[in-house]
Amino acid sequence: MNNQSNIVLNVSHKRFRSCFVVGDLHGSYSLLMNELHLKNFDFENDLLICTGDLVDRGDENLECISLLNQPWFLTVRGNHEEMCIRGQYDPKMKDIHERNGGEWFYRQSQETQQRIIDRFAELPLVIEVELQNKKIGIVHADIDIHDWNIFKQDIAKGDYKIAGITSAYSNAIWGRGRIRNHSNEYDFVENIDEIYLGHTIVREHTQIDNCHYIDVGSSFTKKLCVIEVQ
Repeated sequence: MNNQSNIVLNVSHKRFRSCFVVGDLHGSYSLLMNELHLKNFDFENDLLICTGDLVDRGDENLECISLLNQPWFLTVRGNHEEMCIRGQYDPKMKDIHERNGGEWFYRQSQETQQRIIDRFAELPLVIEVELQNKKIGIVHADIDIHDWNIFKQDIAKGDYKIAGITSAYSNAIWGRGRIRNHSNEYDFVENIDEIYLGHTIVREHTQIDNCHYIDVGSSFTKKLCVIEVQ
């Protein structure tokens, strides 16, 4: 399923003064605003990029969705956005979504649900930022290909189904292989300096090769990891 107009969104450093990344929000809007205040985030000149999962589990889901209207905010699509999209035609996915914090979504009017679905369907799976001295990537869940350029080519093929092979699309939305099995199967990802990921909760910012995991639990822990990328 390939429901977005942009697979990879490219961003130039010329658009902003400083670039920050934040882990999964899960309806924690007020927590984010507090963290940005502590970081002295400049809403006029800085950029914040999220690792996805804006919604579910927390209480400020519509507020987090409203961030998509802000010029200083970007996000990749996470599995919770994907569940909103697929739940409209996949009863099994809807059931999984409702049991994992998505019940608020199905209490909305059909018109509101569709408006949210349409917005989520526009979100890229990958954001690539050209900074002055390096290139960073943001992906929600996982990357199991050790070359960034090949990964981008593969993810553009969509969520294909081949026996014994997991698509880059599916890994980017749902995967956890690198953080669970990195010592055996994974290595440094070439042609990118740093990659920031969420999806799998870690106690603190955790680096594996050149991949940085920054989902510290938000709605569960009342903490967010916000990093200025320099």
